[in-house]
Amino acid sequence: MQHPDAMDVADGEPVLFAAVRRATAVLALAMSAPVAAQEPAALVLGAGATGIFRHNDHVTDTEGAASIEYRTSYDLWRGVKPLVGAFAGTDGSAYVHAGVYRDFELSSRWIVTPHFSAGAYSNGNKNDLGGTLEFQSGVDLFYRWERGWRLGATLRHVSNAGIYDSNPGIETVAFLVSVPLR
Repeated sequence: MQHPDAMDVADGEPVLFAAVRRATAVLALAMSAPVAAQEPAALVLGAGATGIFRHNDHVTDTEGAASIEYRTSYDLWRGVKPLVGAFAGTDGSAYVHAGVYRDFELSSRWIVTPHFSAGAYSNGNKNDLGGTLEFQSGVDLFYRWERGWRLGATLRHVSNAGIYDSNPGIETVAFLVSVPLR
């Protein structure tokens, strides 16, 4: 019998399968859209709050969070590019991760960027995510300024996809500044 935390609340599907299904949908979308113009690598800086939803006993507090990501300009496949990053919470939590992202131009100025990564999470003194290996999925919305600078916001979810006995997950919202590295 599976642990109740390992089940997707919406349809009873195991969380790992739900995560794979969502990642497949993102990749299918990435394959179907035209490739955006080549842009340089960027440093993406973020500040916001994590633990914004309290949907279980493990995520008990909203904490401040700061993040940094290096997003390469190297095209792996059809606009999907690598990223590496880290975030730290005011409760002492930390997450270091690597993954992929894909920019979709909504117009010449507006860009939506879904991303997925895996990494190592260290609990702070407030929110316990159930284990060290955690997965992050999210979407950013950016406004592109002159010279490639971007200003935007993100919504992200970090969880362990049910690989541990406890899978509380945590959501983060943040403001982002993307600085092109030329």
